[in-house]
Amino acid sequence: CTAGSTVRGSFDEIEEIVKVCRRYEARAKSSEARSIWVHVDGAWGGSAMFSSRRHIRDITHMDEIRHADSFTFNPHKMLGAPQQTTAFIVRHRHALKRANSAGAKYLFDPRKNGAEYDLGDLSYTCGRRTDAVKLWAMWKYYGKSGLGERVDQKVDELQLFVDELRGRPSFALACAPWPFNVNFFYFPPRIRAILEARGLVKDDREGEDAVVQIPDDIAQDMSNVSVQLKLRLHEAGEMIIPYQPLTNQKADCFRLVLAGKKDFGLGDMRHILDTMERYGRDL
Repeated sequence: CTAGSTVRGSFDEIEEIVKVCRRYEARAKSSEARSIWVHVDGAWGGSAMFSSRRHIRDITHMDEIRHADSFTFNPHKMLGAPQQTTAFIVRHRHALKRANSAGAKYLFDPRKNGAEYDLGDLSYTCGRRTDAVKLWAMWKYYGKSGLGERVDQKVDELQLFVDELRGRPSFALACAPWPFNVNFFYFPPRIRAILEARGLVKDDREGEDAVVQIPDDIAQDMSNVSVQLKLRLHEAGEMIIPYQPLTNQKADCFRLVLAGKKDFGLGDMRHILDTMERYGRDL
């Protein structure tokens, strides 16, 4: 299962997927009670579990990770922990040891004091940096509510960005926004004129209707616009903003996500959009 896909930012319905797996196991009459391992990849969106807002927890299905066998998330992304901080959590006791243990006798001896706290034999890398300390320190300092506020703030700021973007004729959503990802197009005046002539863009559209489907015959042209605009912004030292493909579009679009602790205000949003318009007007 995916909890926050990299580009679209979508979240799978974890509990429903688990139900399908368990029904399949029951029909297969496997000798093992659980033959399908359900893993939730929350590398990007897993930090949503700290949110205290009911609607965010519902749309991200974070309360459903309890049904999975394992779960991972990267606090160094959305929460802004120092690189690299990755958590991998397993429901089943001793599963990591059974999977990764090399049993090197010169390193691991169950007879020594505190042997049960030695994590070296639980990972195929054996020795590694103490990522857990970075997460523990953040959690201890900010508390669950403080980390939750950081997550919720990003949701609010991105919604404000969506509102600002919808009020500008040169921009449109490439897909319906998820809480932590906004994918959008920039339209130079010549492209905007084509779309308007075909009735594909309207200023009063909302929700799913605000998403503009790029026609096949100008999709490559639109992709070139995204590439060239990114290059211009980068070379001018203004910004580095990513573009990428989306499954529902044949043209590459821009993507905005927020990570770390820095505030992202309306002034920042307007600067990004104003700068993109200024550098892309003649594309």
